[in-house]
Amino acid sequence: MWNFSLFEEEDLINFLERGMLDSDIEELLNQWEELSPKVQYHLIKHLRSGEFEPEILRKALNIKHQTAVAFLKNPTLEFDFPAVDIEGGQVVKALALKDTPETFCNIRELKRHIKPVEEYLRSKGKLSEHISVFFEVPIKGNSFQLALALSLSVGELPPSLCWSGGIRKDGRLTKVDSIKEKAEVCKSMKRKLAEPFHLKTLEELCQWLEKPFVEVPLAVSKDPLRVEEFFKDSQELLNLKNILRLQEESLVLLTGKLEGSLWQEVAEKFVKRVKELDYMLMRRLKAHVVINGPASLAFALGILYGHTRPSVIYHYNPSSRRYHPIELENTREIKEHTNRYEFVETQLFEALGEDLSVVLFFAHHNPVSDIRAFLEKEGIRGDMLVLTTMQSRGNLSPELFKSVAKEIASAIQERKGAKHYANLHFFFSCPVAIAYLFGVAFGHFNKGFIYNYNKEGGYERVLSIELLRDLIEKAL
Repeated sequence: MWNFSLFEEEDLINFLERGMLDSDIEELLNQWEELSPKVQYHLIKHLRSGEFEPEILRKALNIKHQTAVAFLKNPTLEFDFPAVDIEGGQVVKALALKDTPETFCNIRELKRHIKPVEEYLRSKGKLSEHISVFFEVPIKGNSFQLALALSLSVGELPPSLCWSGGIRKDGRLTKVDSIKEKAEVCKSMKRKLAEPFHLKTLEELCQWLEKPFVEVPLAVSKDPLRVEEFFKDSQELLNLKNILRLQEESLVLLTGKLEGSLWQEVAEKFVKRVKELDYMLMRRLKAHVVINGPASLAFALGILYGHTRPSVIYHYNPSSRRYHPIELENTREIKEHTNRYEFVETQLFEALGEDLSVVLFFAHHNPVSDIRAFLEKEGIRGDMLVLTTMQSRGNLSPELFKSVAKEIASAIQERKGAKHYANLHFFFSCPVAIAYLFGVAFGHFNKGFIYNYNKEGGYERVLSIELLRDLIEKAL
């Protein structure tokens, strides 16, 4: 007869997982009390992966037959949480089984802390019987309650977050000790410790975690800017700060004066920031975008943000000093082709050459003559498509921006359908929000270049569509 408690933990677990102890599994279970929690945790996982009789589990653990069956057959949920009272601190793994006929825990003194979670989940109709939990290490206290309750309440939790907190039977959240130390433990694992205690109940937290989309302010600005200037949802800002641990500086991308390689650097930082937020929110990002910069940058950022996520773009009115939000819940609003042009007029100037220059002329300044001179100087030959409006030029209502962007994208697609062009060249004299919406609608599947006008040197090529496409594909 082997005394399995004398084995090294890792050796015993290795033998177990390789099936080398299957013939001795009953004897191993009979020594349950002498085994470490880590071995117990892996033993239960191994038993569930094979065809073992529940009777041997019932005898060894002194539980009901139906409880033993539940241990082997019921769906399991794995969760983890930080603990600092063991080996200097670590993120502890645990296995939870829902709706077992009785409450069981491989660390007996923690059984009483499972009871409030059970009572709360029963009151919400999310549990009919009991919960059983197997911890990987011998922890103390109730700090696992929040992670346990969330794992049984929410379909999928953000993988970048850890949870530590208490739950009362009425669902109220309670703080636990050593939050700073636990945050450091999580940081060492490249994760963040959520601190949702500005919320009163678990129900409030679950509702936020299960929202189809999470509103996140995201500013790209040449000058310092506070997100509260345009994003007025103070409760959402608290959620972002305390739950996701997002600081305001991570939501504001300062560009300074854009020149040279800074254009590419800003594009790279923006797509990286969007990717990080989307991962953190499990593809539930709905960015509220403010761009304090040129329309040419806004067009590029619209392409980079893409057409798979909803967003809100803000148009700033200097006279009223107000931000006007333009909701884009579904990008089909601007991507679907239209043959009806109610706001946009097209002027096509044909010329020899294989390129197409696209001019968005919706502001007061008419850029066409300057663009012609620039194209001639650069040796860029081909047709020019000027998109403009005869009504309210320079004073378009923000309510029309989506329709205008849709008509712009449709007009360009029609022109491309009529004639093949080797490259497209984009020039902007329009509101920043229109350029952003056009970027979302246009996408990154064409060869082309983006140009920007600066007062010192006139027009300059700043970005290529191919570069933006590469950034998007690298971020996937």
